[in-house]
Amino acid sequence: MTSFFRRAADVLQRLERIQLNRPTRYVGAVLVVALSCALRAQMSSTALPYLFFIPGLMLIGFWFGVGPSVLGCVLAMLAAQYFFIGPIGFEADATAWLNSLSFGLVTLGIAIVCALLRRSLRALDNVNRNLEGEVQRRTDERDGIWEASPDLICTLSGSGDVLAMNPAWQVETGWTEQQLREGAFYSLISPAQLSDALRILGERPIAELDTQSVRSNGQPLLLNWRITGRGDLYFAIARDITLYRERQNALERVSSQLQQSQKMQSLGQLTRGLAHDFNNLLTIINGTQEMIQQRLSQGRIDEIDRYVTLARHTTHRASSLTHRLLAYARKQPLNSETVDPALLIEEMKELIARTLTPQIEFELLSSIHSTLCHCDASQLETAVLNLCINARDAMPNGGRLQVEVDRLAVNAPRQGCELRVGDYVQIRVVDTGMGMPASVAERAFEPFFTTKPLGSGTGLGLSMVHDFARQARGHAQIDSVLGEGTSVSLLLPVYRGVPPAANVADVEAITATHRENRGSVLVIDDEAAIRELVGEVLQDMGYEVFEASTPDQALQRVDEIPDLQLVVTDIILPGHLDGHGVAKAAWAVRPDLKVLFISGLIDASSRVPEQPGNARLLVKPFTIQELQANVEQLMA
Repeated sequence: MTSFFRRAADVLQRLERIQLNRPTRYVGAVLVVALSCALRAQMSSTALPYLFFIPGLMLIGFWFGVGPSVLGCVLAMLAAQYFFIGPIGFEADATAWLNSLSFGLVTLGIAIVCALLRRSLRALDNVNRNLEGEVQRRTDERDGIWEASPDLICTLSGSGDVLAMNPAWQVETGWTEQQLREGAFYSLISPAQLSDALRILGERPIAELDTQSVRSNGQPLLLNWRITGRGDLYFAIARDITLYRERQNALERVSSQLQQSQKMQSLGQLTRGLAHDFNNLLTIINGTQEMIQQRLSQGRIDEIDRYVTLARHTTHRASSLTHRLLAYARKQPLNSETVDPALLIEEMKELIARTLTPQIEFELLSSIHSTLCHCDASQLETAVLNLCINARDAMPNGGRLQVEVDRLAVNAPRQGCELRVGDYVQIRVVDTGMGMPASVAERAFEPFFTTKPLGSGTGLGLSMVHDFARQARGHAQIDSVLGEGTSVSLLLPVYRGVPPAANVADVEAITATHRENRGSVLVIDDEAAIRELVGEVLQDMGYEVFEASTPDQALQRVDEIPDLQLVVTDIILPGHLDGHGVAKAAWAVRPDLKVLFISGLIDASSRVPEQPGNARLLVKPFTIQELQANVEQLMA
């Protein structure tokens, strides 16, 4: 029975697809009525008068529509009345006509239902064809993406087995589909990683992870996976990010090199003024030494203290300037500490002034109240110097540069930045230069963006300032008016802790702890004058001093000196070992040995070895008090 209805439905659908024009449909209705009359005429006169008309009219309604159905019903009623009810003709009574009219209305209703059925079938057929077309289109799109996508796409079963994979797997990995199914797939993502990703899908709709593996030829392959689930199946897309990571690493290296280049470019602009400063300092130091020598030969000893004080003050100025140059020029990691920005910028005042042209008036304004922040002091110096150099370049014809240090309270979040509510140290660098339009100011902190001519800047100065502020949990903002000047503000969170105590102990306290026979000390430095000076200081502190100028001599002395307590060594030494290598070799023989590193060139690779309590670092140039204090603290 089911097959009969299915065949009938197929026949109806085939009939429904036959499209006829209007005249043909009306002629067809007439022919069907005529055929019904011919078939009825073959029956006896006692048969039903409407026999064969009902199926004919249903066919007309289904095949030809409502209009031909009306015509067919009228013709069928008249034909039945004329030929098959009573004698031939219209001699029937009113009851027969009423019955025929009832027959016509009923069959017309049946025909209309058949016409609506055809319309429904046609609509259903259109829907089916549209669905089939949409399914086919979607299938073609999916197949096209599946075949052409460079991403690695696969379908996984609920247990993690590979059910299907696109051709990109073979292209990108070098493994055949058979090899991937037999186990190579799990060299790209381990079962543990896959299990963790599927477990994550219970908490979120998409699991994402990165894996590191190799291709069939041994080349590295980094994949970024995105996995989702539908029912009992999982769908995974793995994207090859090997080239992206290589380019990203290369960009970071280039960016780092350009940042260092920016530092050196700014440093080069200081050279002329610094040479002038150093010549002045050397002149003072050399002159005071000659005057001391003359006064000694003349016996005028009471005048020597004045020259010694002048020489020490000048040496301190030269030491401070050298430290700032090294901190600015070298590449080093962040080293956060408690900083007084006003004091730091006050000490930079002379350095900043040397970067400016004589036509620029420089003014430093700071609050009378000391306010501390916690950041990398050298990075803060670099940021302030970069802002001052930018301001100088914006005033080629001269002007006024003003640096302000004050405290600022932020009581509500600011639009466009992640600045938290709280107290901040505000460092403002204000110039009266050319200014910049809003479109330029909006991009001023972008890396590599610059309005300077080619070769005049890398566009990283303000970007470095912005990055430093963000790392210090602060904010940098710029306000500028074209033709009036620019103001750049650096906001750093106020440090509410206790200021650090001084590291240098009082010389009288150190002298008071002086004891004889405190043990032996080995001093290692390729500069004989430094060995001699450090040795005399240590002898005054009660130590027996031995000297070495090379790492080989030092290691030999380590084995020979019986009561060795301390090694004072430079980091940069001639030969195959540096100060770190000497210290490690000495610790291998004497694990409790104390080591004091001294060096004038400290960068990121010159860190004190991991020996808590057994090692300290003292940066050259240092004072006698600093040397004594560091030795006492290390030996304590």
